[in-house]
Amino acid sequence: MEKWLKEVEASLIESNEAARVGEIPAQNLYMIAPLIYSKRNQMNNDALVQQMVDENEEQVQRDWACDERSKDQYKFHYVASYLFCFVVAGKIEERKYDEIMEYVTRKMDLFTEDYSLE
Repeated sequence: MEKWLKEVEASLIESNEAARVGEIPAQNLYMIAPLIYSKRNQMNNDALVQQMVDENEEQVQRDWACDERSKDQYKFHYVASYLFCFVVAGKIEERKYDEIMEYVTRKMDLFTEDYSLE
């Protein structure tokens, strides 16, 4: 699991830098997860990247529909989207994705301090 934590931390740093340079709003950070996945894994499959984009968009929009304030949890949405790219690419199964997400959310500070579900 430690390897996944390092992978996610490195990609989050990369995404923050890309967002800063490209002036991407924090709440849209999840959108670049497939691009960073593709770069970090030397993947040149546009159709697969588009599938990642579509599935991540659907997942995040579902979360936002349940709780509008979840838009503020951009680090969580980015990490979930980045790791879900591994599922879409067939590198891990969804069960493994869930285990990794649980581990990563315990080890990393992915949520804003003033956020709580009501």
